[in-house]
Amino acid sequence: MESIIASKSDKNDLSPIYNIKAVSSMLDLLPVTIRAWERRYGLPIPHRGKQGYRLYSEHDIRTLRWLKHQNDSGMSISQAVKYLNELRANGNDPATIALVQIQPGSGMEEPTSLGLLQKRFYEQILHYDDKSTTETLRTAFSLYTVDQVLNEIIEYTMVKIGDSWHNGEIPIAVEHFATQFCIQHLMSMLAASAPSSREGVIFAACAPGEMHQIGLLSLIVMLRWRGWDVKYFGQDLAFDRILETLMEIKPDAILISATQPVTAKSFLQFNSILEKYPYEQPLIVYGGIAFKNLNFKDQLVGEIVDLPPTQAIDLIEKLLVQRTLRLDK
Repeated sequence: MESIIASKSDKNDLSPIYNIKAVSSMLDLLPVTIRAWERRYGLPIPHRGKQGYRLYSEHDIRTLRWLKHQNDSGMSISQAVKYLNELRANGNDPATIALVQIQPGSGMEEPTSLGLLQKRFYEQILHYDDKSTTETLRTAFSLYTVDQVLNEIIEYTMVKIGDSWHNGEIPIAVEHFATQFCIQHLMSMLAASAPSSREGVIFAACAPGEMHQIGLLSLIVMLRWRGWDVKYFGQDLAFDRILETLMEIKPDAILISATQPVTAKSFLQFNSILEKYPYEQPLIVYGGIAFKNLNFKDQLVGEIVDLPPTQAIDLIEKLLVQRTLRLDK
């Protein structure tokens, strides 16, 4: 098993060793891509050998590996570079993470594995330790993709805290503290997201009367970091003059979240609003536990998506592409 621990780069870590062909083979990145990232974004900056050949260090390789990991997970390379620069500005450079070996079967878990970061984050939330909790998130974001951190740490923790509160194991104050802490961080990520790079507008909101927004916020952050223009209208969507808003922004998709059947059912009123919408009807996607096993599913206009967040986004993107192709015919 490999274990990842934070360490400062030493001289060997920065020594130029690998040529671009070796790096390309190790990372499954085309040399033209590596050169393009260097030219456009200045990352990495390889050493030049006596004959002008590029030579890369272990630190350079980890930088490229991290960028590729973000890119493979759906983030544009420009967004990944911006995110990397923000992490480095805060002293959390993922390329300074060194790998050490732990003997297989030792029973030891990686000190910075998602599993241990989950446990640490949960325990820190229980003790209202916002400083340590923030540091745990920074560590997680420096090692893992945005999707992994949002799904495996924030979403996981909020579900566990909700269950613990319902079972009487923790006070309601913990749930309130955790909710506000996570909302603040998700909102800051929305504010830090790069301008949209993909065509189309997505309208997102919680159903009327719905106050639980973290699940939808996490989805929106992932969409924003993939380059989508998402307009977020928050909790407890009001239908009053909503048609005017839709006509103004002309969304390509509408995302609605609900955790309670009564709030989900309120969206039956939306059918009559859509009938008055004068433009091409947008893709409508409903998500959240309230839309499971409803006896009025057939009355809703749109798609009910019951998938993990990353898979849900893949489906939403696929449906948006299909809609665009249909309209272009």
